[in-house]
Amino acid sequence: MEVKHLQITLLIDGKEKTFVSDFISARMMRRTIEISQSINFEQISVDELDLMVEFLVQLFNKQFTLDDVYDGLPSKELVPTLISCINEVVGEMGSVTTGDEKNA
Repeated sequence: MEVKHLQITLLIDGKEKTFVSDFISARMMRRTIEISQSINFEQISVDELDLMVEFLVQLFNKQFTLDDVYDGLPSKELVPTLISCINEVVGEMGSVTTGDEKNA
């Protein structure tokens, strides 16, 4: 099975640092689905945004903090980054189920 890598680059202490997550646990898959179904990205609240950023931190196995994301990611990239990560994880599930259907 092909392993996809999630990647995020943050500006920390004036330097760009890239973080990679190459293992997505089944628990994070579940959490991703839960998050994607509960958040309205058109009218996101501050509390929902915090929830999403904390999810991102967990998705990358706490290699960085919530503050690192808020301080190190350009504002225009925050929501697209969150959506991209959700799509990547959910897409993994879709590719697995699609593969199963082909073998049935």
